[in-house]
Amino acid sequence: MGAGSAGCVIANRLSADPACRALLLEAGGDDNQPLIHIPATFMALQDTAVDWGYRTTPQVHLNGRRIFSPRGKVLGGSSSINFMMYLRGNPRDFDAWQALGNEGWSYADVLPYFKKSEGNRTVHDAFHGNDGPLTVSSYAQPHPYGALYLQAAQALGVPLNPDFNGAQQAGCGYYQATIRDAQRCSTAVTFLHPAASRPNLSVQIHAMTTRIVVEGTRATGVQYLQAGAMHQAHASSEVILCGGAFNSPHLLMLSGIGPAPDLEKIGIEVQADLAGVGHNLQDHMAVSVNAAVNEAISMGAYSPAVMQAAMAQYQSDRTGLLAPNLLEAGAFICTGAQHDWPELQCFFHTNQMRLRPEDGAKTQHGIALSAYVNRPRSRGRVKLASADPLDRPVIDPNYLSDPEDIRLAVAGVRHCLQVLGHAAFDSVRVGSVHVLNAQDDDLTLEAYVRERGQTTWHVSGSCKMGNDAMAVVDPQLRVHGMQGLRVADVSVMPNVVSSNTNAGVIMIAEKAAAMVMAGR
Repeated sequence: MGAGSAGCVIANRLSADPACRALLLEAGGDDNQPLIHIPATFMALQDTAVDWGYRTTPQVHLNGRRIFSPRGKVLGGSSSINFMMYLRGNPRDFDAWQALGNEGWSYADVLPYFKKSEGNRTVHDAFHGNDGPLTVSSYAQPHPYGALYLQAAQALGVPLNPDFNGAQQAGCGYYQATIRDAQRCSTAVTFLHPAASRPNLSVQIHAMTTRIVVEGTRATGVQYLQAGAMHQAHASSEVILCGGAFNSPHLLMLSGIGPAPDLEKIGIEVQADLAGVGHNLQDHMAVSVNAAVNEAISMGAYSPAVMQAAMAQYQSDRTGLLAPNLLEAGAFICTGAQHDWPELQCFFHTNQMRLRPEDGAKTQHGIALSAYVNRPRSRGRVKLASADPLDRPVIDPNYLSDPEDIRLAVAGVRHCLQVLGHAAFDSVRVGSVHVLNAQDDDLTLEAYVRERGQTTWHVSGSCKMGNDAMAVVDPQLRVHGMQGLRVADVSVMPNVVSSNTNAGVIMIAEKAAAMVMAGR
C-alpha cells in the first residue's frame, strides 16, 4: 500500500511478470496537477491536497516549536512534491547497515539496484546506470550564482567534487536531479504510468488503507476506505507496506503489530508484540542562512510579476527560473578525521529560504545556504493517537536530543556564514537578513539553530531492518513474527543515509521487488 517513491517502483517491477497480480492502494489522488511537474514550484505544493501536511509534537530542544513535515499524498508520493535531488548516500552507510547484521545490504550489494533504476544522461561510468527509467540529469545552464558558491567554498578549503555519487562523496560541486526535459521525474511518471495499462495491475486512488487483515500469524489482506465505503482486498501471496516513516508504523500498530503495552492501552488486540515499531525515528534537521542580492535573477521575491514572467517563459520553451529546482550546487563537509564519511551536507539555494514557516514569503531577491548533520544521533518515535485509523499519528522526532547533533549543527551554520560572507559574493550581496556573522560564539549560533531548525523531509528508520530486539523487519524486509507481510520504504533504514533519501528509497524498492520475485 502507498503509491509513493517505493510503491510505484514495486508495482512496476512485480506487474512486469504477467503471472503476478498486483493491487496498489493510494490514499491521495492522481498526479495531474500542473505544479507537480514544474521543477521550481515544489514549495507551492506544501500543505495542499497533495501533501499529508504532518506536524510534530512540540520539540523540547527547538524552543517548543511544532515542525511542519510534508509528505506526498498523491501518486508518486513525496517524489511528486520533493526537491528532486539525486543523492544516494555514502558507501559507508550501507556497509554499516550490513555490519548491524543486515546481510546483503553492503554498498557492493546495493549498487546494482541503484544502477538498475538510474537513467543518467550525463555520467557514464561504473558507478552509474544509463538505461533505467529514472532520468537523472545535470543542469544544462547552471545559475550564475552557483559558480560564485563553488569559488567561495573552494577558497575555504572544500575541494571540488564532480560527482557526489561516484568515487567519493566529500567536496563541493553541482548536484544532479531527477528532472527530464525541465519536468519532474517522479516515480509515478517514470515507473507507475508506463505500467498502468497492464491488465495485472490495479491502481486505486483515494483509497486509504485502515488495517492489515491478520489470520493467526499471516497477513491475508487489507481493509481500505474509498468513497465513504469500507472495502477488503485479499492477498494471495503477500502484503507490502510502502507508507513511509509515518504511515507504515501507524498502519502496523493499527493492525495490532507493535509494542503490546501501547496497543493494549488503547484497546487494540495484539497480533504481534514488536517493541520497535515506531521507534528509531530519524531526520536530517537543516538550518539556513539568507543573504539579499542586487540582481533580479532569483525566485526569492515571489512577487506576482516575477512569477507571471517566469511561468510565461517556462510555458513557452521550458527555460528560465522555473526550469531548475533552485538547488543546483552544494557540498559534503568533513569536520573531523573521517575524510571519506562527511558529517555535514550543504545546499546552495538560488533563492531566499523561509527560515520559518511563519516568516512568510520573501520580498527581496536573494540566496541562501543550508546545512544539516548527515548522521544524526537523536532518535524519536511515531505513536498512535487512538485506535481510529483516521486520527493522525503522534510524531516526535526528538530533534537535537543528542548534544553531538547540536555541536555539528552549530559547525554547519558557521560554515554557511563563512561561505555567504566570502569575497566571492561581494559583487552581488547587499546584506544579510539575520543578525549573525561567522565570528559569533557557539552559544549565539546554538540559539539560532534552536529557533530556526526545520525538517529536510528525510524522516526514516521507524520500522528498522535488523535482527535485534528493536528491529521490525529482517534483511528480506519481512516483518518479524509475521508471514506474508513486508515493509519496503524509508522506514526500514536502520540509520538514515548521509544525504537526501529518495534515491535510497528507490533502491530499497528495487531490491524488495527482486526478493519478492525470487520467492525469498
